Formats: sequence, structure tokens, C-alpha cells
Amino acid sequence: MGALREVEILDTPPEQIYDDIVALASAICRTPIAVVNFIDEDRQWGKALVGLASSEAPRDASFCARTIVAEDGTFVVPDTAIDPDWSENAMVLGEPNLRFYAGAAIVVDGNALGTVCVADREARDLAPEQLEALKVLSRQTAAALELRMKSKQLEAANSGLRRMAVEDALTGLANRSLLFDRLGVALRQRLRSQRPLGVVFGDLDGFKAVNDRLGHHAGDGLLRIVASRLAGAARGGDTVARIAGDEFVVACPDLSAPEDIEAVAERLEAAVVRPANLLGCRLVPRISLGWALAENMDDAERLLHRADEAMYAAKRERGGTRRPV
Repeated sequence: MGALREVEILDTPPEQIYDDIVALASAICRTPIAVVNFIDEDRQWGKALVGLASSEAPRDASFCARTIVAEDGTFVVPDTAIDPDWSENAMVLGEPNLRFYAGAAIVVDGNALGTVCVADREARDLAPEQLEALKVLSRQTAAALELRMKSKQLEAANSGLRRMAVEDALTGLANRSLLFDRLGVALRQRLRSQRPLGVVFGDLDGFKAVNDRLGHHAGDGLLRIVASRLAGAARGGDTVARIAGDEFVVACPDLSAPEDIEAVAERLEAAVVRPANLLGCRLVPRISLGWALAENMDDAERLLHRADEAMYAAKRERGGTRRPV
């Protein structure tokens, strides 16, 4: 039932297109009951119903389960009371007291997922043109399901594209584009709130040596480790981004006080410099950090540039990895 799961139709609310199909089936076949049923691994479930409040039943007691395995995709029982396969069925002996059943399989990409079926509490049969109409309606239902699948696939693809547009592919952090967008918003909010906005700029120390000694695969692994640690140490409202090779930025809006940015930087550094095992080697990542606090004339580019300068000043000093600008 993998195809049925892929459609994601089970236990969904009513939809007009399926309600219209059962209304047509009931009118064309002149039956008091019409249902779009889907057959799961162990049950039958009705998506749209005329004449019944529910059609849920165990699969092994389901008329529709027989229909979806029929050679031509149709199944008709003119009189259940005299049919030895169905006379003792719970839906025949009790509610809804079915005496007649006819169904046509809903087939999507070669998989029979359910049926469009009609039923009555009296024995009867369908005229050939009515049975053909039932098959047409089952094909229309299949077309609706195919459209549903394509819509979900397109939605997933669009979601992936949106994610690629704002996410760093290697680490899953925000990329440069998303960082600048978030900084733009934070700068505007700062003008209203007057609460400090800080940016911490980080650059890994000795990253080239890791690539040269262990290879780029190890370097990528180290970047993912550092990214995870920075994200874990940042505050809930912060934006953690990778903007270039081994360069990371943490945007910290809505600080309580200007000096809070130093505490954030200390926490970020402490998270990064813990030992890590990488391809069987024990490494202690090192990161140089610098920060800047937003000023009234800052845009995102200028604020980031000042934090970058502070980071390079820290690298040159070698003794202090945090120096405000």
C-alpha cells in the first residue's frame, strides 16, 4: 500500500471533487448508496459517501478489497443473500444490510488503490451502460488522485528550492542571502525598540591545515561540527549563518544590554573549542571571533564589515579572540 500512502488521502476531510463523484454514481446507477473507498493494508476507508455515515470495515470483510484484485477491475454481486461468499458477511447480516454491490477499481500508476462503488439494500443488477459509467467515474477519481500527487510533488520541489535559496547546503545553516534579509529586519526593529543588535563574526583557525592533512571530506565534516555547535550555543532568536568557506556569522537581535554580546561570543567560542573526533583523528577546533554592535547609520553590509574587521584584529592579536569594534 505504498502508493496509497504516497497519495496521503487516508483519513482526510471531505473534498468536493470526491463528493461530486459519489453523487453522480448514485444518480446514474439509481442506488441509495455510493462510496469512494480506499483500501489500506488492513481496512477499508470511505473518502466520500452517499447513504452511509461511514464505510470503514476490515479489509478481509470488504467487497472493495475483492474489486481491486479483480482481473478487469470490476466486481458485481447482484444478490448477497444467495452468494455463498457474502451471505455471512457482517455488512450483509447487519448494518447497512447490503443486498447488492458493484464497484470499479481506482487505478493510479498501475496500482489499484480503492474503488468507486454503489450498493443497495435490495437485490438488483446494473445495466451495461451503468457499469461503464462506474468505470468512467473510477478513472476520474484516479485522475484527481494523480493531480493530487503531482501537486504534492511540486510543493515538495518548491519547498526544496526555497530551502536551497536560504540554506547553506553543507551545514543547513542560514546562507548569506537569508542572513542579510534577517539583518535588514533586525536593523529596522532596532530603530523602533532601541534595544542593542549585535553581530558576531567567526573564522576557523587552521582550517586549511585540516584540509591539507586529512582532505576536503574531513574539512566538510569539521564545518558541520562547528555549525552544529554554534547553532546549539546561540540564543533562540539568533540567526546562525555560514557565509563563506570557514566563515560563520551569528546575528543577535534584541540584546538586553550592549555587554551581552560579549557573553554570547564567549558562549559560542566555548561550544566550538571542545574536542572532536574526525575520521579517527582527535581535533580541537579553534575559532577567532569578533563582534560589532549596530549603530543608527548601519546597514547590514556595514555592520557585518565592522564585525569582520574585529575578527581579523582578534586573529592578529592571537591572545584575544574577542575584541569589540
